[in-house]
Amino acid sequence: MNWDNFKDDEIVLRYLSGLPRYKNTPLKSLINRGRFLLSLMYCHFFKVDKPLFIVLVTNNSCNFKCSYCYGDYGHRNGVPDYTTRDLLKIIDELKEMGTRILTLHGGESLLRKDFGEIANYAKLKGFYVSLNSNGTLVPKRIAELKCLDNLCISMDGNENNNDKNRGKGSFKQAVSALEIAKQHKIPIVVSATLTKDNIDDMEFLGELGKKMDFRLQYSILYNFNDAQKNDVKMTDKEIRGIVEKIYILKKKGFPIYYADTVLKSSISWPASYDNVRFFSKKDKSYTKDLKLIPCYHGRFKFQIDADGRVVTCWAHNKSDAPNIRKLGLKKALERCKIEKDCDFCGFLANIEHNAVMHLSFKDMISMAAIHIIDSLKIKRQSTN
Repeated sequence: MNWDNFKDDEIVLRYLSGLPRYKNTPLKSLINRGRFLLSLMYCHFFKVDKPLFIVLVTNNSCNFKCSYCYGDYGHRNGVPDYTTRDLLKIIDELKEMGTRILTLHGGESLLRKDFGEIANYAKLKGFYVSLNSNGTLVPKRIAELKCLDNLCISMDGNENNNDKNRGKGSFKQAVSALEIAKQHKIPIVVSATLTKDNIDDMEFLGELGKKMDFRLQYSILYNFNDAQKNDVKMTDKEIRGIVEKIYILKKKGFPIYYADTVLKSSISWPASYDNVRFFSKKDKSYTKDLKLIPCYHGRFKFQIDADGRVVTCWAHNKSDAPNIRKLGLKKALERCKIEKDCDFCGFLANIEHNAVMHLSFKDMISMAAIHIIDSLKIKRQSTN
């Protein structure tokens, strides 16, 4: 489809509204998840690099102003958002390049009036589609989210600590989002950013996960971004202690996302998290005896920011990163791959993705079980 043939976005939206509504089922979702694994095996076997997993930041705006935000999305003024046609072009190009997983991110993506049509179009194109959201607009837009394979809601702890980080009333809004998503049988993950202020809420979130049937992904606030100018960052000792606690909570039966090997790898990271969070094979301190999980960001996984920058991950959120607005998508991805300067990563969420993309048998089995369970939660949408 040549989207430039459409005069403006309003005409595009009218066209999109006439497309069939994607009706997700457990089998469809599982097939889409399986396609990613098969493509990953193909890439490893034939030594081919493809952008199989893309995080696409749809807009620069956010209705929250979290103090620790890596992208400073609550404060971006004057940065133009993608038009509807821009996003459709990106989705079409990614499809041609072999992308299988598309995570729609913000900012707050649901601030876009075209979000439902964008998500539906991506599903019709055959992507596994997930959304990361703060949850505030989920109840209002729930009908547009039924096509999703996964919904990730941000929640940092109990009401007091969550609202301290994210704003007054945000806890109740997140709970409302979780409740309605559960009612509509949309698989849920809760992402909790851990800081000095809320590490005592880890068990509270675990109990809530059991009660509300969501999987929990703890995100640690590492010290890697100047946008995070606050006093909630943690030391190397504190970070390792948190990961050890996550491991213990998982052993107690809490619904935690990370595989055991990933948690152990993070705990045993062979350098201080205070100043060394990446390793290159060129580093003098690197030896094969470290047995680190290789990083596949920049080979199989990329982030495309709302300002057009392409980065391997948020930890390399460089202002001068290759930009699709200047280079085009394909060239920006290629440049990003060339400019990558690390081979191993100490960030917990990145290690999880790297373990799967490394095709570690044990981790693949662990993740396969998670995906099968989550797929079975999806409601068969035979009607509206």
